[in-house]
Amino acid sequence: MVKQPTNDSNEFQIHSEDFPALPGSQTQENNQENVNKSASGRCLEPSKDSNHFTNDKSNSSQKRGIQTSKDGRVTNIPPGMVTDQFGMVGLLTFIRAAESDPKLVSLALGSDLTTLGLNLNTTDNLYPSFAGPWSEHPCRPQDIDFHVPSEYLVNQNIRDKLAPVKLNRYGEDLLFYLFYMFSGDVLQLAAAAELYNRDWRFHKDERVWITRVPGMNPTEKCQSFERGMYYFFDADNWRKVAKEFHLDYDRLEERPIVPPAVSSITPSSTVIS
Repeated sequence: MVKQPTNDSNEFQIHSEDFPALPGSQTQENNQENVNKSASGRCLEPSKDSNHFTNDKSNSSQKRGIQTSKDGRVTNIPPGMVTDQFGMVGLLTFIRAAESDPKLVSLALGSDLTTLGLNLNTTDNLYPSFAGPWSEHPCRPQDIDFHVPSEYLVNQNIRDKLAPVKLNRYGEDLLFYLFYMFSGDVLQLAAAAELYNRDWRFHKDERVWITRVPGMNPTEKCQSFERGMYYFFDADNWRKVAKEFHLDYDRLEERPIVPPAVSSITPSSTVIS
């Protein structure tokens, strides 16, 4: 059985009045207390040296890898990496340039196929009807290469039996149709040559065909320009519109050069000057 110890009044106890402090000891104790407080404060508050070390460490970690500046300079390139425009460094600089110039996005990052009107869920190939990233519509049927059975290839059998094309026998309406509907074809060039023979001129700036109004002479004329009433062919509304116009001769297209193979369909005629 363990008994609790009792407080014995006869136990020896030290009291401050029995051993008074020596002179100057209080000051030393206060100084020591201040030193302890300052030491503990320094432990709790980070020093400037520790902050500098932390910043250096964070800066060194941030500088790892390739660094690009606003002026386009590339630094901190790892050794052994291709440094010309064909490597990853060149691609990185191109992407950085595309961030500031939206015109370079399609060249650096490409185009999102979902924005080009393509059905990405189809199981068929898309490239036969894809007209390109700058086209608003897919290829038309006449623009796509199809396999044609030999039974339909009758051109070589009937081409000698067809009547020759004589554009000088056709009206202006048909000539304009050939010019605007057969873009890039030899028929467009032949139709332009025939329109030139009929005193029509293509204006470089207005991008339209013009001719003098019959029976009306220019009100003003010199070696470099003339002024008067002219017919403008409006291709959107498909009609001729009469306007008074100041015409500079150097803004007119010259006579189209027709290849010899098709010159027979555009016989030369007298040009009205």
